[in-house]
Amino acid sequence: MKRLITILLAAIFVALASYSIYTVIQFNKSNEEPGNIVTHNHPLNDRQIGDVAVTSLHGQKKEIASILKHDITIINIWASWCEPCKKEMPELVTYGKEKPNHVGLIGFNVQDNPEKRDAFIDKYKPTYPMYTLDEATMKRYKIYNIPTTLFVDKQGKVLKTYVGELDQQKLEEIIRQIQ
Repeated sequence: MKRLITILLAAIFVALASYSIYTVIQFNKSNEEPGNIVTHNHPLNDRQIGDVAVTSLHGQKKEIASILKHDITIINIWASWCEPCKKEMPELVTYGKEKPNHVGLIGFNVQDNPEKRDAFIDKYKPTYPMYTLDEATMKRYKIYNIPTTLFVDKQGKVLKTYVGELDQQKLEEIIRQIQ
């Protein structure tokens, strides 16, 4: 009888472990393609971004509100070590060159050392402004995943938050949705 119980418990354990592994694999597969993590209920949505200071790559401090000059500003939060960031950067660079005039594009680098950040920028050559964002501000904004992209209006209201890798088609779709 004890042996039967031991076998049953082992079978249940193996089944639960297999199901857990399967779930993780399926989740990771769903996250491989761009456009997979749109957050309609992110804590920042419909809130003011606030007067937070960011630092340009040349060391100048600016308030976020002072750089929101377009009807819609796309704020892409990235890091050089982030694989999805490496995949989406060429898409953002292309979009930055072709975007409508009423849309702005800004990059916020986080959790990076300056040498790796600069090498990343040299490789992809974005033509839009880049700033650094500190970890305290990331926590305040509840940004826990990179890349994260905010779509903000001229008054600083976050219209939409997108977590994950973006492509040009998804950028255009989101802009159409929020206009």
